[in-house]
Amino acid sequence: MAHAVDIDGLVQQFWTIHKVPHDPRTKAFLDRCESHAIDANGASYAYFRTGSGPTVLLVHGVHSNLASMVGVGEELLKHGHEVVLFDAPAHGEAAGTTTNPIEVCRVIRGIAAELGELHAIVAHSLGGLWTLSAWGDAVRAKALVSISTPSTLWFLVEKFAQFNTMDDDQVREFAARIESDLGSELWADHSPKELVKTLEVPGLIVHGTNDELVPHEHTAELHAGWRQSTVKLVERAGHYDIAGSAEVLDLVPAYLQEVT
Repeated sequence: MAHAVDIDGLVQQFWTIHKVPHDPRTKAFLDRCESHAIDANGASYAYFRTGSGPTVLLVHGVHSNLASMVGVGEELLKHGHEVVLFDAPAHGEAAGTTTNPIEVCRVIRGIAAELGELHAIVAHSLGGLWTLSAWGDAVRAKALVSISTPSTLWFLVEKFAQFNTMDDDQVREFAARIESDLGSELWADHSPKELVKTLEVPGLIVHGTNDELVPHEHTAELHAGWRQSTVKLVERAGHYDIAGSAEVLDLVPAYLQEVT
């Protein structure tokens, strides 16, 4: 007999963010930036700009903060770019303790509206999903770099269900509860492997061969639908260390110079 679960509690847990504060290196980096803010989701969200030249927006992943993109930002500054970073809702020093893709998309669109034309977006992990979900008239760039992005939002549900030993009936009830809050189209609206089919810009899909959270096979699904994409697998890189790896820090500015 299946064990009883608190579906409402699990849904709350699914959207709850494990907040990570900014470390000293990140605070020192932000001290060099101009601070700005946009309003979204009934709150104010800060974003930070530094450098001059073509603008690159950096988008971190879930349960992280903008610190994970500082290494990429520092490298892009050396190559003559302006970089923009922000903490997604409920992450880092941003307001809230829970969030969902719809809320994060509103923030990305709000920042992009203030920035105007973007040279590129570099996104890590769920930041890639958020970026693709926000893409459209309000969010466009000449190129996109996706690092360790899952191919579907449903993949996160499967991982969560596995961790919480949920059976098939419980997963269906869990998904139905999420759909009642956010709409049944949520899975399609936030499915990177489908969203990339609409892209008309070049993209680099980067993934670590030792990714312990999102298997590198997800790259094949993204690449299959993204007509102008290139895949780069980083040997021995994991999910969390890849964005700061020496190979990626070399790869990102070189790729942007090549295609834009």
